[in-house]
Amino acid sequence: MHEVARQAAPDARVVYVDNDPVAVEHSRAILTGAGQTAVVQADLREPESVLADPGLTGLLDPGQPVAVLMVAVLHFVSDDADPRGIVGQYRDAAAPGSYLVVSHASSDGQPTLTESHKVLYQRTATPMTMRTRAQIAELFDGFELVEPGLVYLPLWRPDPDTKVDERPERFTGFAGVGRKP
Repeated sequence: MHEVARQAAPDARVVYVDNDPVAVEHSRAILTGAGQTAVVQADLREPESVLADPGLTGLLDPGQPVAVLMVAVLHFVSDDADPRGIVGQYRDAAAPGSYLVVSHASSDGQPTLTESHKVLYQRTATPMTMRTRAQIAELFDGFELVEPGLVYLPLWRPDPDTKVDERPERFTGFAGVGRKP
């Protein structure tokens, strides 16, 4: 991800957050010498811990806008954990002009397929909570959605030469970007 960010802004600073110790150590090994990057071992469901981590506070200026990428992760946060409240804490900590990027599995469009996904993930340590488009949209409270809004995954700004699937709902998820005013 830091390579992509640096294509747009060569001086971009990137903080990765993961709660899996193996993933964290692997990421740290890969990023050795990358500069302007940090890897924080924390649980995104505990925003206070993430936001107070020295790896993050030593790299990011809280007065400057940031982009928070919650890509393919919030569907692993149960309703009991209050994903809307969690995202709200990150929003409140972010400076105006910050962005929130979300991609999220959804129960809309493919009920038979999504049910099999839910059953599969119920057997894992990280069960999946698929949400409707309306529930995912609530995660953007306090943000202004950027065009094209909250759309099926393949409809989020496809490359001009890419043919978009005629039935984008088959991708069982939505993507959106919001900007904090």
